[in-house]
Amino acid sequence: MEKVNRNISVIFAAVMAAAGVYWAVHADSWTFMGTAAAAACYVLFIMTGLRAIPALTGYITAGRSQQYAGLEAAEDLRRQAWTKIVVWVLLSRLLMAVAAYAILILKDGYTGGGLIRHLNEAWHIKGIDAPSYLGIAENWYVTEGDPRFHIVFLPFFPILIKVVHFFTNNYLAAGYTVANLCAVAFALVAYELAALDMDRKEAFRVIKYMFIFPAAFFFVLPMTESLFLLLSLLSIYLVRKKKWLFGCLCAALAGFTRSPGVLLAVPIVIELWRDLAETYKSAHKQAIKRKLAAAAGCLAIVPLGLLAYLYINYAVYGNALQFSIYQREHWFQRQYLFFDTVRYQMEYAVGKFKEGDSRSFLGLWLPNLLAIFTTLYVMFKSARKLHPSYTAYMMVYFVFVTGPTWLLSAPRYLAAAFPLAFAVVLLTKDKARDSAVTVLCIVSSLLYLGLFVWGYPIY
Repeated sequence: MEKVNRNISVIFAAVMAAAGVYWAVHADSWTFMGTAAAAACYVLFIMTGLRAIPALTGYITAGRSQQYAGLEAAEDLRRQAWTKIVVWVLLSRLLMAVAAYAILILKDGYTGGGLIRHLNEAWHIKGIDAPSYLGIAENWYVTEGDPRFHIVFLPFFPILIKVVHFFTNNYLAAGYTVANLCAVAFALVAYELAALDMDRKEAFRVIKYMFIFPAAFFFVLPMTESLFLLLSLLSIYLVRKKKWLFGCLCAALAGFTRSPGVLLAVPIVIELWRDLAETYKSAHKQAIKRKLAAAAGCLAIVPLGLLAYLYINYAVYGNALQFSIYQREHWFQRQYLFFDTVRYQMEYAVGKFKEGDSRSFLGLWLPNLLAIFTTLYVMFKSARKLHPSYTAYMMVYFVFVTGPTWLLSAPRYLAAAFPLAFAVVLLTKDKARDSAVTVLCIVSSLLYLGLFVWGYPIY
């Protein structure tokens, strides 16, 4: 096994070295702060990968049955746990709405009018992606005017809004309803998934952290994060419970919600490989062949959601990649190296700080950098402790969502990565450390929410 780990580590290091050389040759600038930040990100990611490899290979070749904690096996105990979770989620959302309303009053003073109007003002619905999703729900994809750019947004969330609109008769209300119902649901699934490896208190702490991360207020809004988390968590939970077909269907729907959903193929492959390795040591050849065919068939379902989105691009525009054209031409966006993202983010942060542009510095560049490096640090520290397939998913997800050449929403994107909360729980088993990190998250959440309500450029 040591030889296998060494070979995989060499391949990983070689790939990263090639990426580093390519970046060095094509770098646009070499400022001290930007280069130092990029180098730190690059090295920390490599160290994370090298730490994760032995845990991953040990997991998929262990050849023994997974040991589940089996929490809340009795229905009455599970019902009690679920009730606490639902109350916690709803109460936290209510407190967040009250905090947003209070910040708005502090900003503008009390101007009269209804509570709903004030809350919509506080959430800056028109300044984020929500109107695009609502527009798709109402009119589907169109080819004229500004709404033609809606094709860059995937359709499953708007489809659900359209369904709920039948009951609410209001697209904005339908968007809020879908997002918040999904938030409650993903909290329940997160608890069940955590219960496969953790005790009751730790499973509850996973939910706590998911809802106090700084960008968690986006789970309230008519945005895709809550739905994406629900489908991601359901996918992995079902696959780990050996319900491969339904797990892969959820992964496909996640890919129909946000493009990173297709990356769920990585942890699914790892879990299937582990299961097949167990079967190989105990079953006959025919049983192994049947299980291998079933695994391949289920895995083939995962990219169907993203493929369906590409077909919609083709049906509307005659080009399956039309979304990428608009991203490049309208948002100056293309996929590149994640550590180059850190370079330009740091350069913008330093530049805006020197210019005295506090809005851009505090709203965009500083939160992006803090989110990226905090996530990297958590990944590095938890690489030997976190469930191996979660670590693998977190790494590929990190590379994908932090790679765009004009990244504006790192805290929001990273809040939608479910392994992050699991990792934080594993790193805060000590009560004092847990309390300190909890306070830090709550304070950061209130500050970030305050900047958002105050109208800073947070997307």
